[in-house]
Amino acid sequence: MALVVILHPLLRKAYNALSPLKVNENARPDTLGEARLKQRVSFDLPFAGLFLVALHGFSSLKVVIILYVNFLLATRLPRTSIPAATWIFNIGILFANELGKGYRYATFAQLLSPGSALESGAANWGTWLDSYGGLVPRWEILFNITVLRLISFNLDYYWSLDYRSASPVEVSTYTYIGRHSAALIASRRSKSRLLLYRSVIVSTRLDHHLPTASQITCRMLSIRHYTLLVLS
Repeated sequence: MALVVILHPLLRKAYNALSPLKVNENARPDTLGEARLKQRVSFDLPFAGLFLVALHGFSSLKVVIILYVNFLLATRLPRTSIPAATWIFNIGILFANELGKGYRYATFAQLLSPGSALESGAANWGTWLDSYGGLVPRWEILFNITVLRLISFNLDYYWSLDYRSASPVEVSTYTYIGRHSAALIASRRSKSRLLLYRSVIVSTRLDHHLPTASQITCRMLSIRHYTLLVLS
């Protein structure tokens, strides 16, 4: 694990150098954030796949199936059903993993093969698949920690449905805030009420492109500057 912690960021830096961003560095923060997210995912996803196979061998397929089913619960079910389905599924998986002892391929082969000859051949294949369990053959032991991440992902997705108009990427808002503040300060220096009103209106309109927290921040700044300028 210590080796992976060291190699992963080094390999990512090398990948980023070989595959630079295809967007202007002066682009909007949300656009730049989306580009960086795609660049990061294009490296992390293959790396995670290889790491999962190295850890659990052919059992990594079982892990991927559970992850995919959990993802479908969050994205395909009605919104009101997501929390209950998430908790029921993941708690059930904990017990199923323990009772099924990691779902051995040999056991599935014996259950699915109809004849004795087929059963023998399938059992041999199942035994062979079970023999390549990676560095951690008993994947179901460590999967208890993964269950917490699955529940966390689904509930975060469930809560994010209230803010679907915002970008999923967390970006800095200082650029937008700086522009709004500069416009308001300029209107104060000019003592022009018309410019002041326009600045506040433009600021309020622009912040609709920002995430919710950024909208609140920009509106508070706009109201604050507006109050100070009207009273001055």
